[in-house]
Amino acid sequence: MLLAWLGNATALADNWVSLTPMPTPRSELPAVALGERIYLPGGFGGMNRLESYTPAADRWQQHAPLPARRHHAMATGHEGQLYLFGGANFLWQATDTAWRYDPIKDRWQDIARLPEARYGGAAVTLSGYLYVVGGVGGNSDLLRYDPTRDHWDRLAALRQAREHTTAVVFNGEIIAIAGRWESEGDELRSLEIYHPASDSWRAGPPLNAARGGHAAAVLDGVIYALGGEVIYDDFDTLSSVEALRSSHTSEWRDITPLPQPLHGVPAAVMDGALYVIGGSDRAATADNHGRVWRLVAPAAQK
Repeated sequence: MLLAWLGNATALADNWVSLTPMPTPRSELPAVALGERIYLPGGFGGMNRLESYTPAADRWQQHAPLPARRHHAMATGHEGQLYLFGGANFLWQATDTAWRYDPIKDRWQDIARLPEARYGGAAVTLSGYLYVVGGVGGNSDLLRYDPTRDHWDRLAALRQAREHTTAVVFNGEIIAIAGRWESEGDELRSLEIYHPASDSWRAGPPLNAARGGHAAAVLDGVIYALGGEVIYDDFDTLSSVEALRSSHTSEWRDITPLPQPLHGVPAAVMDGALYVIGGSDRAATADNHGRVWRLVAPAAQK
């Protein structure tokens, strides 16, 4: 069970619910919550697919296909639009493409290309800017996109290069969580925190378990790192879940795991619940099952 330090989140980990599976089981893809839907673009098993899931109706819908096939792409949302950055093509080549998807018009549009080709990083939105964190194909600079100017800037580099990483926005800062880097020969436990005003990164509390290809999200003031894989040592897929209440002083705590091991899996939060969607249950493979799991916050049950 969760420990008392989680405060209002005490009952979360005991409330996993299975929902309607993905129409196209996929892995190594992002998930973005917009309006009443969670959008899932690309990934192994459907590299040109865009499907959305409506939690309130437990229903899936297919949308206009991606302009080109992508896996390991990075995505985030801003003002009702979906932004998809980079990713690898079917030849495993990093790309620098950037697209904006309009859900109302069901149409994709080209925007300014990334300063460099990348895949396997993460994307987040903070204070009107869109950020790409980490990835394979370039250096470790934080990339910032200004949607009002259709322009990219390079910002401070990560302290540790990382890919198959995740990032979340927490208390006005960007947190890069774990991942892997080939030169290190291992998955990473480290956490880095970006402070926009000073354009600088600092170290945060490391995870208990190294992991890459995992999911991450923030629900009710708690950061979650879920699943992932370890390919350098144990060659294993993880079901473990860790939670962090404060990025400054707290330690990660192990809580009740996912119902199944998963990697290459995204997470999204909507209406007081955390959703883990798709993924693969075998390390370094795209053994896609398309399952959907929901973790419900106590506030949503009242």
